Amino acid sequence: MNYFLYIILFLSFLKAQEEILLESVVSVVEDKIVLMSDVVLAANAIAAQQQINPTTSPVEYKKILDSSRESMVEQLLIIEMAEKDSVEVSDKDVERALDQQIQNIINQSGSKELAEKALGKKISDFKREYRDDIKGKILAEKYTNEISQSINITRSEVEDFFNVYKDSIPLFPTLYKTYHILKEIKPSQESIEISFNKAKELRNKILNNEISFEDAAKNFSADPGSKNQGGNLGYVSRGVFVQEFDKVVFTIDKNFLTEPIKTQYGHHLIEVLERTGEKVLARHILIKTETTDLDKKKTYDAIFNLKNNINSFDDFYKSAIDFSEDKTSNGSGGFLGLIDLEYYQVPELKKEISTIKVKTISNPIKTDFGYHLIWVDEIKEGGPPSLKNNWLELEKMALSKKKSDWYQDWINEIKTQFYIKRNPLTYPQING
Repeated sequence: MNYFLYIILFLSFLKAQEEILLESVVSVVEDKIVLMSDVVLAANAIAAQQQINPTTSPVEYKKILDSSRESMVEQLLIIEMAEKDSVEVSDKDVERALDQQIQNIINQSGSKELAEKALGKKISDFKREYRDDIKGKILAEKYTNEISQSINITRSEVEDFFNVYKDSIPLFPTLYKTYHILKEIKPSQESIEISFNKAKELRNKILNNEISFEDAAKNFSADPGSKNQGGNLGYVSRGVFVQEFDKVVFTIDKNFLTEPIKTQYGHHLIEVLERTGEKVLARHILIKTETTDLDKKKTYDAIFNLKNNINSFDDFYKSAIDFSEDKTSNGSGGFLGLIDLEYYQVPELKKEISTIKVKTISNPIKTDFGYHLIWVDEIKEGGPPSLKNNWLELEKMALSKKKSDWYQDWINEIKTQFYIKRNPLTYPQING
């Protein structure tokens, strides 16, 4: 069962237990309280991720409730310490984290409407109620990071960590240090005009009430993420859309259907339903601009000619900076990272990376993004962990373990310095 279905299951369960006083106080930390409703909300999210059904696995769910309550107690203690030391977080950081959390919920649910159904409340209400919790999490994280910065790890500690845990450390994956150059397949002017005319014709039909916007989106939009919701994109912050789209949605009047707007994806018909500050509720229809065989041939010829002028890694690196159309990597010479092929999601490149000879240039490879040239500069062999081959990874693990142990000792000591009261956790599915 997926995450969203579990959320629905939890909400159904909660609705059946409406007589339970979720606003009961389950813990007190100095002058701050932890409510049962907050513990349940956090526990349900964890249970959903672990696929634990509270009604059929009450013992496991009780452990999650206990752990969630204790995490909240610890967070309040850290906030107390942070306030004593005058540590603060900005409203901008809180707003950014809150927006990200809400966007994650919407993305998992599929739309704003489905997200509100899953949450059992409007997004605006959830945002208002969740703000203090997010602020507390950011403050606690900032404070613990600051006070643990001085913790370092020595060589002997890394060696001791390895000797103790080497049998439980999983195998390291083989990693491919990979670079690429991308040339996008750009449509001809004729193809651009065809998609413009299709979008223009569809706009006229909508304005003449020959078809509704929702039906037009479902039947003709090339955006798979929004077409089934009638083109609805949900509430989105400034900067999320491509530049041409972003400029339009933050300047046009509400409930106005635009002329076709050209972006790299094709032509859009856009309508803004609501605008609040730096966020808009918009819907759109995308008429994709199709590329022809001639367009593909022109791109192939261009990247093949580029390949013939590359004779070394330095040539490849400079060509990626100058000519690659992947803006996320061209500034670093086309560096794609250390790739674990088990999880890599581009099958055409995955195949090439696994077979290409190190420090050589590939032939042009076609993907949905365009044509690529690949350069694998190094292969870091995986396998059982060793101090020789995995020192940096083991050093990070050892430092993380040391910080975790330090934190546990520190928080246990802090718990003796403040007033804490824990009431019994009473909830139907854990008391039957």
